[in-house]
Amino acid sequence: MHNEAANVDGLVQTLRGQDFQDFVWWIVDDGSTDGTAMALQAADPAGLGRVITKANDGGLIGGSAYTSWRHGVRAALADRDDYTHVMKLDADVRLAPDYLARIVPLASADVGIAGGVIASAGMAEQKFHVPGPVKLFTREAYHVAEALPAAIGNDVMDEVIVAEHGLGTAVDDAARFELARPIGASEGRVHGRFRNGRVCRWTGYDPFYFLLHAARYVGRKPYLVGTLAMIWGYLRAGAGPYPVTLKRRHAKMQRGKLIDAVRNPLKFWRQAYAR
Repeated sequence: MHNEAANVDGLVQTLRGQDFQDFVWWIVDDGSTDGTAMALQAADPAGLGRVITKANDGGLIGGSAYTSWRHGVRAALADRDDYTHVMKLDADVRLAPDYLARIVPLASADVGIAGGVIASAGMAEQKFHVPGPVKLFTREAYHVAEALPAAIGNDVMDEVIVAEHGLGTAVDDAARFELARPIGASEGRVHGRFRNGRVCRWTGYDPFYFLLHAARYVGRKPYLVGTLAMIWGYLRAGAGPYPVTLKRRHAKMQRGKLIDAVRNPLKFWRQAYAR
């Protein structure tokens, strides 16, 4: 959490309301300056969460969200060695009561990453991919993904690298969650679109796939401005920190989806977006 005072109460309530309760909630306060710690104490007087703190080291583009995530997992695994799964959970997430009960059993055996779908209006994402705010890993998959840089794009490339190790990604489209703000908009929507464009370049998006991806956002606030910010972020990004081999594999996966979409558009739409 970084400056999430407005969101902590809703997150506490969503975790208390889960049908599945066999978890320990570790909270990383990533250098908040807005009273997040006090808001959390007020929302969670019984101490559902275990709070640790660290300095913010670079903002979202600098990758602080990912260094904080790993900081929390390291602390958890040092405390107890019997965790079977770890899950990244953003403060603006609101899980359906059966979310964890559905998702935890999915991440086992050959499935390394599991998650559900965004139910918030106007925020639909493809069901082939688990959104970063709710990513559940088996412990094995988490350690595979640890090899990646702690940088934006990590929650795209993690699915690519675990696939290289024979582990799949599973999405249960009946497992729903909502977001208290548009995905990627914690520092404003235009900033989020710029960051999205940079992520696309760093993670090796196929150029044609990227243009289609950017075009999707013309109909979402901030409309054309956001799409232009995304394109500018892509053009300004440079090569980024991820290995070329993983970027090529990611682009190949995207070209496969484009081929499927051309061959059978209706089937592809149902598989990718139908709720």
